[in-house]
Amino acid sequence: MPRLLSDASIRQFHDHGYVAPVPVLSPDEVARFRKEFEAFEAREGGKLAGGVRNKSHLFLTWVHEIATHPKVLDAVEDLIGPNILLYHAQWFIKEPNTTQFVSFHQDSAYWSLSQAQGLSTWVALEPATVENGCMQVIPDTHHSAMAHAERISPENMLWRGQTVTEMLDASKAVPMPLRPGEMSIHHARIVHGSGPNKSNTRRIGYSLRYIPTHISRTGPRDSAMLVRGVDAYGHFDLEPAPKADYEPAAVALHADINRRFMEHYTTATPERAA
Repeated sequence: MPRLLSDASIRQFHDHGYVAPVPVLSPDEVARFRKEFEAFEAREGGKLAGGVRNKSHLFLTWVHEIATHPKVLDAVEDLIGPNILLYHAQWFIKEPNTTQFVSFHQDSAYWSLSQAQGLSTWVALEPATVENGCMQVIPDTHHSAMAHAERISPENMLWRGQTVTEMLDASKAVPMPLRPGEMSIHHARIVHGSGPNKSNTRRIGYSLRYIPTHISRTGPRDSAMLVRGVDAYGHFDLEPAPKADYEPAAVALHADINRRFMEHYTTATPERAA
């Protein structure tokens, strides 16, 4: 019996590659996390940049709370099983009336994993709307790997600018608007992206990438956090949860893990197109 998602939502994910919206955070939780996020930005100089955008749950207890929220993990378990690793996570923030976008791509193309069985969740702390550049997916594109080119630009929020080169029917793209406290879920291999923020409000969300523990790396050994169940395989170095915000040992570990992840990400050979 599913823990959170309906049978129809589970079928939707497996058949078409996505499901949204999924309510996960209460209004009180959203308010608390927004306050914490503002303090985080202030401490980091006003806006997040560089490595602190990645895996903030390694040194901030409240971000770890989002990443391991029972409702988030219940939904993930309904889709990939009870033994779950958090492989990567990243803040995606679009400022009002800006040109930043995310090119259409498949997450699995640069994950360097043995199987494309993982998924990405996107937890909204502010409304994500069509106007401010919410995520869009092209249904049914998760069944095979596609060729990518690297089209790096200041406007593209993806560091390698990975962009699907195959002909896509953009008219089939489905927007996934979210209210604060809701999340979307998409398959690691579905084609997705988002447009610029044409509104007067910020778009703030934390993207979390989960995989089942049996999946291994095809590239150099990496790390991940066991967030539910057991790891009987040992394919990854397991990351510890933070004991306090900005604990020096956790900050140093995050810096090392982020350095290693970025080295792997920026040098990875893209997944071969089917």
